[in-house]
Amino acid sequence: MPTISDGQTALIRFEIESGTPTRKKGALQDLTRLYRQNHQLNSEARNAFERLICGSLLREQDRKVVRWGLNALARLGTREGSTPYVSSAMRKFEGIPEIVGAAVAALSRLYDGKLDMVQDFPSVDPAIRVLASMQTTSPHKIDMTGLSIDIDSSDAEVLKLALLTVGLNRDIQNLLHPRYSNGEIIRQLCQHDDNIVRQYSVWSVMENRLLTLDDLGISFDAIGKQPVNVQAKLYQLAAERVPDLKFRTKIIHEGTYSEHVEARNGLAKGIAGSFYDGLPDITLGWYDQEDDDEVKALIAEHFARFSEECGPYSDKTVAIVEANFKLLDRLMVKAEGKALWGKLRARDVRTGMKDLFGTASDLETMFRPAVDLSAKAVTMKVLFLAANPLNEGGLKTDREANDLKAQLAAVRDAKTKVEVEHAWAVRVNQIQMELLNTQPDILHFSGHGGVNLLVFEDAEGNAVDVSGDAIAQLIGLVGSVRCVVLNCCFSDSISKEVLPHVEAVIGCDESIDDDAAIMFTRAFYRGLSHGVSFQRAFNLARNELDLHGRQDESKKYKLLYAPPPSA
Repeated sequence: MPTISDGQTALIRFEIESGTPTRKKGALQDLTRLYRQNHQLNSEARNAFERLICGSLLREQDRKVVRWGLNALARLGTREGSTPYVSSAMRKFEGIPEIVGAAVAALSRLYDGKLDMVQDFPSVDPAIRVLASMQTTSPHKIDMTGLSIDIDSSDAEVLKLALLTVGLNRDIQNLLHPRYSNGEIIRQLCQHDDNIVRQYSVWSVMENRLLTLDDLGISFDAIGKQPVNVQAKLYQLAAERVPDLKFRTKIIHEGTYSEHVEARNGLAKGIAGSFYDGLPDITLGWYDQEDDDEVKALIAEHFARFSEECGPYSDKTVAIVEANFKLLDRLMVKAEGKALWGKLRARDVRTGMKDLFGTASDLETMFRPAVDLSAKAVTMKVLFLAANPLNEGGLKTDREANDLKAQLAAVRDAKTKVEVEHAWAVRVNQIQMELLNTQPDILHFSGHGGVNLLVFEDAEGNAVDVSGDAIAQLIGLVGSVRCVVLNCCFSDSISKEVLPHVEAVIGCDESIDDDAAIMFTRAFYRGLSHGVSFQRAFNLARNELDLHGRQDESKKYKLLYAPPPSA
């Protein structure tokens, strides 16, 4: 399978991490589409994307982003890494059929159709369970009991899932009716009263390699009479597949004057992979008259992609970048492997950057609209909470912090910029404020702990116990925290409380020696600075203790991943 390029990988990740909900959804759609086309990420990038998408499922409220995140995990996720997050999303959005369906499809792929192996798998409509499973799993591995579709009486949600199954080329013959082919039924569904069912019907013709335009139950001459969402799909389909180029040109020309941005967006997506003589006569003028930024960006991507087929496209792309530098990243991805790429790179004034995975490459100046956004993307923020109450035994929290600062300063060619913000002698009434003000990626607690509690301070500096449940709730409410390091005694019990809200938690199941805690901290964050994962950084930290002959202390540290979904 071909590997997704470094440039496209970086751009997709940047959009998922930093984009608006619409841009996040688009990036996840692009990633899913690439996997469906038998492209794949390299192993390091795949692991990073799985963690990124799983973490976003815990915080994301936009339903479309959640659904496409689940679709992406159905392609690249692992059973161990993704199952808890998929299950949690399924429970969180249990009343949203499209999300439930996407979650079932992901779990079916992760468990090879054996959904009964999924812990606490909820009750799901049998038709939805079967149809969703078919999207990712061979039918002979699925219990087809309960699958019954009547296009006249079936719920619209069932019909949409059936159409998704057809569009993904995962259907079986006569899926929609025992006596009629799927294509014949789709022609009828193109006239369905539900506009989304109609849209999915057009989409299934667009995507299924066995369906043709003869299976489309809507005339291209009547595009303007359809709902806007259906218009968008019809324009996209026409721009991609109408064989009569004269007729295709007529449709594209009319579409450029549509009053609906959504329809023009669909048309722009349709020309993304299509070029023929005569098309530039429309597209070059369309770009200049278009007033929607995203539609203009899609047209510009078309110019970059076919810059070697059309000389004016190359010149136009350069002019677009000179007028709107923000489009440089997207256009360089489309220009990869073409002479245009060098022309665009020569106009990139940014220097000294590295890609989002922290490795030097020929693309080091790419994929950032500004330097400050690059810094944001590669920075990992740590909130170091230290509490050492007067009436508790003294700890070396200051030494731990100072040693950490020195170790980070000594890192050469850091791939991830680890920024540590310290909060000393933290009182109970300061905990929320510190987390909300800092919005950390990692919460590091250095102090005293006990079974299911952490020890903070009161106004007089005396010890106050805070329950692990309260800490876990706060972390979930803050939403930014990806990893929690509890460098204190007996914190393993708290780890289990915190884990449903984050990607990883490090705790200790016994009392920890102060010097061992300092060594562990130094090695863990040093590893993160070199761009490794939480798992590898944890292993490096334990190895640091082992190298110093502290195997007894090393074994006390526990890393928890993938919590069971909360009931």
